[in-house]
Amino acid sequence: MNKKIVLSALSIVALSTSMAFALTAPRGGVAGSIHDMNQYPGATKDSQGRVCAFCHTPHHAATDGNDYLPLWSHVLPTTSYVPYNTATIDATIDPSTMMEGPSKLCMSCHDGAIAVDTHYSTTDNGSKHLSGDSFGNAALAENASLSNDHPIGFVFDAVAAGNPDTGAPGTSTEKGKDNYIKTSGAKYDGNLDTTMTVASRLYNGSQGAIMTCATCHDVHNKKNADDPTKTNYLLLAPNTDSKLCLSCHIK
Repeated sequence: MNKKIVLSALSIVALSTSMAFALTAPRGGVAGSIHDMNQYPGATKDSQGRVCAFCHTPHHAATDGNDYLPLWSHVLPTTSYVPYNTATIDATIDPSTMMEGPSKLCMSCHDGAIAVDTHYSTTDNGSKHLSGDSFGNAALAENASLSNDHPIGFVFDAVAAGNPDTGAPGTSTEKGKDNYIKTSGAKYDGNLDTTMTVASRLYNGSQGAIMTCATCHDVHNKKNADDPTKTNYLLLAPNTDSKLCLSCHIK
């Protein structure tokens, strides 16, 4: 995903406080969605009723060299996160580059340390954090650990070796390759956009095209494919029949 056109970072887990939020219509846009901070009781509202202002600003945006900050106005995390690690994973994850691209923007709310209802007009007045308040418990556990979450920050095609079209296992004998992960030409099972590939949702970081939160989630609620009768997790493929998992994994 090109740094200049990559969709703003994805987030993540439904923050529902009621069934109305949990069943927010997929692809209905960000206004009124689970990422509309003005919808939550007790949150610091934007004085002009803006939705985008909690993350973006048209002027005087945060800048940091060539980093991915799409007119960003929210406080950024400074935490060093612990990556997923297990004997069964073939991917190499460098903690120093793992949060490149959209993922760190997601963590600016979802690590639980920064109030989600804070932006340039409400600095220091935001009161809601994702752990233990009216937004639910959609934040990281203690110690800023991503060790029990789906791995991000790895070069996708450095690992993937399966067939992106038929879902047939690959035949690679190369160390570190997983024949049961489709290559990035794979498409999202159940998404209305039949042209969207995993490759289009990767971020071109310093190590290559890496998986981020945005590879699975659509923060703006425009491209997602959640079942409209179930919780909207802003997923790019439905949870039903594990279509999201099977968009990449050959099982």
